[in-house]
Amino acid sequence: MADSFFDLGKGLPKIDALGLQSHLATETEIFEQAFLPTSTLQASTVGDTLPFKDKVFKRMRFYETHFVRVVFTRCTFDECLFLGAHFEDCAFHECVFVRCNTNKFRLSRTYLDPRSFLSHIFDRKKYPNVGVDLFHTLMKNSIDESQPEFRDAAEYHFRLWQRYNRFSYWRAKKGTAKWLNFRFFAFWFWNAAFQVLFGYGVRARNILLWTPVLYSAVWAYNHAHWSEFGIDPAKLSAVPLPVKTAFFTLGNMSTFGTADLTPSTPTGLIAVSCQVLLGIAWIALSTAMIVKRFVR
Repeated sequence: MADSFFDLGKGLPKIDALGLQSHLATETEIFEQAFLPTSTLQASTVGDTLPFKDKVFKRMRFYETHFVRVVFTRCTFDECLFLGAHFEDCAFHECVFVRCNTNKFRLSRTYLDPRSFLSHIFDRKKYPNVGVDLFHTLMKNSIDESQPEFRDAAEYHFRLWQRYNRFSYWRAKKGTAKWLNFRFFAFWFWNAAFQVLFGYGVRARNILLWTPVLYSAVWAYNHAHWSEFGIDPAKLSAVPLPVKTAFFTLGNMSTFGTADLTPSTPTGLIAVSCQVLLGIAWIALSTAMIVKRFVR
């Protein structure tokens, strides 16, 4: 049985550009029709645009259709097929795509927000390769068109769907080779950690959220093991322990150090060394991400 997600609409009624425009001139919805394959949908006047506003396309088939200077505004595409379609000099404003098949479609000089696909995207377990292709195409288009906000969204979900795709391949394997595929586990762990901690380098809020969490965890460790560090400066004896450990942790994590709070035991020296290395790594990664975020 053929997968309806890739149904080219051979059994559906055919419609051409004039028929589509004529129907939508009086109706707000069109459904279950197949646009003539390898044909073009564009404005009749050279240099003009073909507008569609507040229209609903349900289970339409646009197989290898070439869209030229078409502008969609507040339109909904519900389970439509754009397999091999090409959008050139087009724009989508406040549009929504519901489980649409965009496999191998192309974008040229097109305004299209990647978030238009997110609320009702197709099954990630069944079609992870389609998701990779979709967000890669959106990312390339946003780079070519200098759309940094769209680029960040497309890159984030492209990397996420890469993980879904690799997991799909891993799940299909059989036998011991499946569980001895250490490259997959390394990729999955790094990809997931990069997403959670740094938002794939495009979400600054992840750094802002995780930095106080990391600091609090290190502070809790220092507070619990303070007596093992061999730190007892007489001039700070009146300072409460939580304040001393907070100051000590901040000095270590910022790599500036705290001369008045120097450990004198192996445990303390090892703890400080590890915390300084952790602080260097966190600051380096955070700085690289922030620079990447704002420079590009």
